[in-house]
Amino acid sequence: MRAAYLALPEIERRRLESLTTFNGLDGHDDTRPEDREKYGRPVEHPMVRTHPIHGSKAVYFHISKATHISGLTPEASRTYMGSLLDRMIRPEVVYHHAWRKGDVLVIDDRATMHRAHGDYDRSQSRVLWRIIVEGDRPRLA
Repeated sequence: MRAAYLALPEIERRRLESLTTFNGLDGHDDTRPEDREKYGRPVEHPMVRTHPIHGSKAVYFHISKATHISGLTPEASRTYMGSLLDRMIRPEVVYHHAWRKGDVLVIDDRATMHRAHGDYDRSQSRVLWRIIVEGDRPRLA
């Protein structure tokens, strides 16, 4: 999302830097009650996040967890985020992993949007381990 941020026009980068999203759980019915209690309150995050080590900026939001953008209605927020995704997710900034047995993939979630594509043989079983390291709170420096 660093490359996507840099590809935006300067005026839009400045606008994004002034916005925050309010984020909650994404509404899955199987969310454990203790997680709903612990994480059920909205959390505000900047839409541009500065990496704490090297200082680069990246677009930072999760369209299904963001309830709205500060100052916008939920509907206007969803429209704007969808438009951003349409303009930012281009082949030159996307990495698509072709999985092979034994692969390990490590991503920096502070600057990566990711999703499963279902591009595997669903008749075969697969094992996925996800490890999340607690880190810093998103901020725009």
